[in-house]
Amino acid sequence: MEAFVSNVPDYFTSAEIVQFEDWLDKMSEERMYWHYYVVLSEDSLIGCGGFVYEEKLSRVTFAWGLVHRNFHKQGMGKLLLQYRLDRIRTLYPGADIILDTTQFSYTFFEQYGFVTVKYTEDGYTTGMHRYDMILYAGK
Repeated sequence: MEAFVSNVPDYFTSAEIVQFEDWLDKMSEERMYWHYYVVLSEDSLIGCGGFVYEEKLSRVTFAWGLVHRNFHKQGMGKLLLQYRLDRIRTLYPGADIILDTTQFSYTFFEQYGFVTVKYTEDGYTTGMHRYDMILYAGK
């Protein structure tokens, strides 16, 4: 939670703190297609992120990827993203990958082939716009 809160209000809204906690609680339930990983540095959790496979749609949705603010711009986000992409391509090679993010992060995902399919001004809150993105299978 400390890593998450370190990114409020710039990357997540304060309302999302409870949403993230609820999502983590649901992770403890047995869910076959939920995958979640952590990034550790000297035994401290500094990042986390995962994905959910939707079998009926043959697609993967990224879930709550973040790196503690103190570790931004050090390659940890890239490492976490690449690990998730590699796992998805191994486990679900024919699946498209979708995510939503803000104006502060969408260009990061563009570097890896994600394209914006929908833009919603103030989609999260005033001044925090939503970018719905997709990485098509095979890219």
